[in-house]
Amino acid sequence: MRIFITTLLMILVFSMISYSSNRTNEYKNWPILKGQYLGQKTPGIIPEIFAPGIISTEEREGCSGWGKKMEYFIFQRSVKRKSKLYIVFKSNDVWLKPEPIKDINKYRVGDFTITSDGKRMVFASKIIIKEIGQRGEGANIWSVNFNKNVWSTPMSFDSKINTIHHDSYPSLSSNQNMYFFSRKPGGFGASDIYMSEFIDGKYQKSINLGEDINTKYDEWDAYIAPDETYIIYCSTMPGGLGQDDLYISFRQKSGVWSKPIHMGSIINTSGSENRPYVSPDGKYLFYAAVKEGNRDIYWVSTKIIKSLNK
Repeated sequence: MRIFITTLLMILVFSMISYSSNRTNEYKNWPILKGQYLGQKTPGIIPEIFAPGIISTEEREGCSGWGKKMEYFIFQRSVKRKSKLYIVFKSNDVWLKPEPIKDINKYRVGDFTITSDGKRMVFASKIIIKEIGQRGEGANIWSVNFNKNVWSTPMSFDSKINTIHHDSYPSLSSNQNMYFFSRKPGGFGASDIYMSEFIDGKYQKSINLGEDINTKYDEWDAYIAPDETYIIYCSTMPGGLGQDDLYISFRQKSGVWSKPIHMGSIINTSGSENRPYVSPDGKYLFYAAVKEGNRDIYWVSTKIIKSLNK
């Protein structure tokens, strides 16, 4: 019996060491990748998995973002329900292996977007801000600057944006106006999209985007174009193909948003599509989709956006 227990313990220890080693060296065999977009062949108007087996894996990937000159790539990966951010740098036209962003991951980061100038990340954190209250359902919104490969100390936003409810997926236009979703009461549905204007260096009290965008169903994960000419977001409204689908709305000359346009069966499926983001060169729409039970990052030409603006 003693020999059996000893052997069992040795097997258990070996397994733990092996698992730890595999996680530590998950990119030990990182391939040589050169050129734009991690050396991946660019898609047309048919979405494709981004960097299959390299970035999009058997784990669950979500948000993604690029530096202004496409000199770095950040992506979100969830393992055992724990979300972490990784960054990939390009050096002499070669993409280095991903590294976890330790300074940011300690803030229990959820979803994020990168500003079009590549100098700032706005993200949801599971750290509930004490000044807001402790009845938080899951997240408040934070911001962090990125300069010369150094992250500043993340800063949270005040009660003009954050609430004791769930506030997430912030996206900034080039003039710093913030779009995000919140589950605070008083909206059209359980989850609505809001906007906070940036005036004279300060964010104003957020306003609901109204019934042209929001419904009695759930709306979330809104990406705003840098010039605010369109917004891409998720909704569970009837008429979709799956759990949540991607819709787009264009800003009219009057400033009013057009009725939401379903982005079609090319983008949407019977699964789930969310976390939209457009690369800073304006050429590709990135988003997360769940197909065959696994969530990966997909990308598609933004020609599909232009085709919907009729």
